[in-house]
Formats: sequence, C-alpha cells, structure tokens
Amino acid sequence: MSDFNNKYGGWLGGIARSMRQEFKLVLRDEAVIIFFVVLAVVYPPLYSLIYNTEVTRDVSIVVVDDNRSALSREFTRKLDATPDVKVVSYCKNMDEARRLMAEKKTYAVVYFPSDFDISVARGQQGHVSLYCDMSVMMRYKAALTALTNVQMEMCTELQGQKSAHIIDLGGGIVESRQVPLGNTGMGIASAVLPFILVYVLQQGMIMGIAMLHAGSMGRRRRNRGVDRLTEDALPASMLLGKVLAHLTIYVLPTLFALYFVPLIFRFPMNGNFLQVLLMVLPFLIATSLLGNVLRVLVKNREGVFLIIAFTSVIFVFLTGVSWPAYEMAPHWQAIRMLIPGYWAANAYVHMEVGGATLGQMSTSYIALWVLAAIYFVMAYLIELLVLRPRYKAMQLECEIDREALRKRELYEQGDDELDGAELLDDEEEDE
Repeated sequence: MSDFNNKYGGWLGGIARSMRQEFKLVLRDEAVIIFFVVLAVVYPPLYSLIYNTEVTRDVSIVVVDDNRSALSREFTRKLDATPDVKVVSYCKNMDEARRLMAEKKTYAVVYFPSDFDISVARGQQGHVSLYCDMSVMMRYKAALTALTNVQMEMCTELQGQKSAHIIDLGGGIVESRQVPLGNTGMGIASAVLPFILVYVLQQGMIMGIAMLHAGSMGRRRRNRGVDRLTEDALPASMLLGKVLAHLTIYVLPTLFALYFVPLIFRFPMNGNFLQVLLMVLPFLIATSLLGNVLRVLVKNREGVFLIIAFTSVIFVFLTGVSWPAYEMAPHWQAIRMLIPGYWAANAYVHMEVGGATLGQMSTSYIALWVLAAIYFVMAYLIELLVLRPRYKAMQLECEIDREALRKRELYEQGDDELDGAELLDDEEEDE
C-alpha cells in the first residue's frame, strides 16, 4: 500500500505542484497575462467593432447605357430600388465613369452594350458588365449581389412572358428567392468573426506558453543553467499540471469570447452552448499541448513573435474562411488537419451559425481528442529527450565557465564584453 501511495501520490503531487507553479509564473509575468487574458478580452470586441455595421447599404454606382432602351432603363430602375446600391448618375461613356471612380464619387459602374435589348429579343444572351472598386470587399459584395438579384428576376420575367402563350404559369418559370440560413442578416462579421474568435484563443494560449518557456530559458542563462521556478516533476506530471492550469485560466476568456461577444454584437447563436463548451474542451487541451510542443523552437522572448505570431494569418487562411479549402494544395490540406483551431472553428461555426449538434460534429470532436493525444506524446518526448538534456548541457557548460551562458547571450545581442553584467543568485531571482 505504501508503494502504491509513493508511486501514485508522488505522480499526482507532481501534477498539483506543476499546476500551482504555472499559476504563479503566469501571474508574475505581464507579457503572459496579456496573451492569456487581455488578448482574448480585447481582440474579439475590437474585431467586432471594426466589422460593424455588418452590411453595406446604398453603395454609390453609375450607369453607362449605350443601349438606351426600355429594357435597360427598367433594369436600372430595379437596380436602384434594391437596398444594396444607389444609382447616383448616368455617364455618357466609360471615361467619365472612370473619372468618377478615381474621385471616389462612385464605387461601381454598370455598363449596357448597344445590342443589349436586341440580343434579349432574339433569345440570345444579353450582357451587362459590372466594374467595381475592390478596395473594400463589402462594397463589391453589395454591388454584385444587387446586380445578380435583378438579373435573375428579369430573366425569370422574360422567360415567363415567352412561355405564357403555351402554359399558364401564374408567374415566372423559376422563382428566385434568397432564404439565408443561420446568418439571417447576411452580415460579414457574422460570417467571419466566429472563425476569428476561436483562433484568438488558440494563438493567445500558444504565445503565452512560448513566452513562459522563453522566461525560463532566460532564468537558466542567468543562473548557471538552473531555473528554481520550475518544479522538479516527472514529464507527464509536469505536462498535465500545465494543461490543467491553462484550462483553469482560460475558463473566463473562453466564455467571454465565445458567448458574451456574440451575445453583445448579435452574432448567430443557434447552437446549444453547453455542447459548444464540450467541443471547446478538447480544443483547449490540444492547443495547450501544441504550445508545449512548439516551445522547443523558442529560446528568447523575441523568438515568440518571430516564430509563433506570424503563423496567425496562415492558420486563419487554412480554415477556408477566406479561400476555399478544395482549392488548396494537398500539403496545405494535410497541414490544416494538424491545427486544433481548424477543427474547433469549423465546428463552432456549424453549431452556432448552422445549429448543428455535438453529435453531428462528432468527426471534429474525435479529431480534437486525437490531436490532444498526439501532442501529449510529442510534448512528453520533447520534454524528456530534448529539453531536459538541453538544460543538463547548460549546467555542465557553466561548471566549466560560470559565465558561459551569459557571454553567449551578450554575444548574440552584439556585445563581446560582459560590461559588468553579474550573474543573479537563485534566491534573488526567486524574490
């Protein structure tokens, strides 16, 4: 019985000590608090405010009508009647329209060629061209949506008129109607922000973990390869303790980012939030363990931004929110499968926007647990076979030259001399 208590009591004690020490390290490091807490609290509202209002109305457009027929005028009237665009002027030619666009008096040009009505009367395809200012995607979306809707409506009416003498359709041949699901407001923020919210949590946690490791490496360089603020625990106990600390710290930021921000800014919330939290649990665990894997690449605080921060944009692109996933190269599709945020973001969007249940998102749920298991094994092996031998080598190097690590640090910073720099005692660092 005593062997059992010594074995498992020591293992559980290591988890508890590592968890407690991780809390202390987070609270004493302002940079880590920024990544763990402030980032998750500030960025979601900031992004949401930037994307507000979600839709653009009455985008100024001009018309160049070389056809000057009743059909082109009717098309223009219906276009102006849409809530998306507003026809502010007719232009004599495209040169005049280009000048108005250059002066930012209009953001789109609709062009009717001279044979527009003749082509339609012959049953041929009539062409209507749209030229847009692409500097703001929301204006482009509004102009294209309005033109497409009017075009489909008029095509349906014309086809119905030609077939009226054959059969009584009681309207058009094909009825065009938009029925938005989930994102009923068809807003850009409601479409994009749910993905961003998940990635803010992921990147904040990974960067915070990397910053903690960079702080540990700095203390080892100043204290002859020893970090007295690191608990001496088994690798598995240490990892589990860190993960539990990160989960506890992230309870409130997660609730704020994934529940209160959508509630405040009226993003779609069609899912069961308890099931959403169950989905988020393996995501946070996998992210914490991924951070413990990537920390091996970081040796100083500057490296956190050079190695970790720039991946934010890459991760967002890999979700498929800004570029369709099926158009990605096979190697990028394989890489995104290894990112916890990919599975969590898509599952969160399907649940909150589309109203999917946890059972319907079982593939993503299982994938997150599989990633958590994979990253636990990787983090364990890295801690056991890479980091701990690295720490031992640092201590052995300092036994030969007490200032070896400090000299190397100053040399990497461009200083060949110590310039009176002194080593810190362990007791002073603890204070």
